[in-house]
Amino acid sequence: MIAAWPFVLAGLAAGALIAYIFRVMPPAWLLDYGEADLDAARQARDSLTFFPGILLLMLADGILFGASRLLIGMQPQLPVVLYLIQPLLLIMVADLKTRIIPDQFILALLPGGILLWVIAGIQGESAWGVGILTRLLAALLAGLILYGSGWLAGKLMKREAMGMGDVKLLAACAFIADLRLLAFLFCLSFLTAALVAIPVLISRLWRRDAGQEIAFGPYIALATLLLLLAQEPILQLWQAYLGLLA
Repeated sequence: MIAAWPFVLAGLAAGALIAYIFRVMPPAWLLDYGEADLDAARQARDSLTFFPGILLLMLADGILFGASRLLIGMQPQLPVVLYLIQPLLLIMVADLKTRIIPDQFILALLPGGILLWVIAGIQGESAWGVGILTRLLAALLAGLILYGSGWLAGKLMKREAMGMGDVKLLAACAFIADLRLLAFLFCLSFLTAALVAIPVLISRLWRRDAGQEIAFGPYIALATLLLLLAQEPILQLWQAYLGLLA
């Protein structure tokens, strides 16, 4: 536990840094395709103030840094996970504030996925060619499944049900998770979203208020963080569950 404290402090500093990045990024990053209201985007960007937004971001980063040190240990994957935490947190903030996931934040995830592939190849966990192919296949499947689901839901509800930002984010996170963890990524994304969405939807029905759409990006990011930090415990729980069914 003591060994994690330097990482917690580093996480607090990293949280302050990404908060600064969010505050100074071009407001156009928070615009959807075809939109031109820079004033609204700038206002959304500047709404991230020290209390509570930046403070919560710093605390979350600090906790995730400490948890990474405790759960992963001093493994080659650790610095990659610490890096990936940053764009994932920025994606959460952007999507919650504007329902927009900047492409720049999604692209920032790809170097982490490539580094995880390199580490897996060096450690002999998978052959180099097979390793990159399974990651690309995971990204393709994830994107197609979510896009298809969103298209079908949109036809049924007569309105857009899933943004392309969510599709691109899930594809990038699937590239990070790899094919063997793709099912867990889907399940955790929808499970964590349901834990929040169901009470919100019930409250809206009670008030007879359609309200604003629920952002899905933060739950994809949260599911990815869970897989990065607690992959082994999650797999052990799954094996234990299968053992109960046997």
